[in-house]
Amino acid sequence: MLYFMITALSAIDHMYQYSLDQFMLFFYKSIRESETGANLDERVEHLKNTLRLVIFTWVSRGLFEEHKLVLLAQLTFQLIVRGKIESEFEPHYFKFLLNPSTDKNETPPPAVGEWLPSPQWNAVKALAELDGGEFSALPQHLEEGASRFREWFNHVTPETEKLPLDWSKLEKEPFKKLLVLQCMRPDRLNVAMSNFVRNTLPNGSAFADCDQTLSSYSVLEQTHIDSKPNTPIYFILSPGADVVSDLDQHATKLGFKKGVSYHNVSMGQGQDKPAEEKLDLAHKQGHWVILNNVHLMPRWLVRLEKILDAFQLDNNGEGSHEKFRLFLTSDAAKTIPIGVLNRSIKLTNEPPTGLRANLKRAFCSF
Repeated sequence: MLYFMITALSAIDHMYQYSLDQFMLFFYKSIRESETGANLDERVEHLKNTLRLVIFTWVSRGLFEEHKLVLLAQLTFQLIVRGKIESEFEPHYFKFLLNPSTDKNETPPPAVGEWLPSPQWNAVKALAELDGGEFSALPQHLEEGASRFREWFNHVTPETEKLPLDWSKLEKEPFKKLLVLQCMRPDRLNVAMSNFVRNTLPNGSAFADCDQTLSSYSVLEQTHIDSKPNTPIYFILSPGADVVSDLDQHATKLGFKKGVSYHNVSMGQGQDKPAEEKLDLAHKQGHWVILNNVHLMPRWLVRLEKILDAFQLDNNGEGSHEKFRLFLTSDAAKTIPIGVLNRSIKLTNEPPTGLRANLKRAFCSF
């Protein structure tokens, strides 16, 4: 069901295209980076662990922030369903977690209504009526222990606090605690889900905290190492993000000069010919080219795909100059050819939101 949460994203989900060729690129990277091991079994285990993290990092870097947790949660729940991870997971609870909507419109009792909004109370009532009856006593306990539940409800981070009364037992059943959070404090569900994944998935912290200690420039540096002359780096733009400044900095660091060996073309009407001229020059002499806002010329992108294919066959089959790199930027758009998306390494660079995220980005930039 989380899969459909992703596929219903229109233009954004169109950008999430990946190919077998790209998978193989990172598959071989995982082999190079994995530990050797003392014996065959240990070597295989290292290979599996490294492959999982390398592939997840590759895919995650091309996702918008709000979708990274969706992917990670989907992977976790799929492993639980297949019996690879032990959990108190039950399908009807999972359905409620995704969609806790209710037709009820009851007014909460006075002791509860002072602090718990009606929609949250009705969600609790709906949870209490689910098959199994494990939460059947929750509404009554909310009323009887209103003061203690109110203290938990008003806590800044209720997901890390024990629930009052006998419900403290849910500390040992974190999936079921998610259901209570979904009902009473849905604003904290994303944080709670991230903690659930971190504690449930093997080596979960490495996945949940993927790239959080890296600045956008550091991610670009690593991506450039992974890229090849026939593998464009594709920046999916978001409001407020400035990807060109990072690229300018990296080009200068590696000795590329603007207008000489580093060419910046803003795409639009009449810019197809200048772009092709720069590409031909860069492919032969090992320059960098960045084509900005390519979503403005979707038809020309079909031609670009053919140009890149021709580059691979050029030079007696040896392809482009080893230093040649192509960078593309665009908004999320359904008109981008899948062939271009499939062959690219995609990056998103959203500006941080909130005090904590801004502080983390500032520290990473030093």
